[in-house]
Amino acid sequence: MTEKHDPAMERARKRARQLREFYGHFLTYVLVSVLLVTIDLATGSAGDTFIGLNWAYWPILGWGIAVSIHAISVFLPATSMGGWEERKVEELYERERQREFEHH
Repeated sequence: MTEKHDPAMERARKRARQLREFYGHFLTYVLVSVLLVTIDLATGSAGDTFIGLNWAYWPILGWGIAVSIHAISVFLPATSMGGWEERKVEELYERERQREFEHH
């Protein structure tokens, strides 16, 4: 038995996938950040430091920017590229259907 095409279900699945990917990215970021801070504190010297860290803040900051951009793309759908992509898919689909119709 074949499943009926349901655009709402496709959008829901896509949204669930986006959320799962973001939460995985965020969890990985937090765990690696904790590891980096632990390593930095364990191996650092009590000299020239920033917020008690010697170097760990740089990768945490850089990756944090990337996580923030990812969050914006997931949680602000009106400004995300996902909205554009969905509209483009619909436009291209209609163009292909029209081309098929003209050839038959």
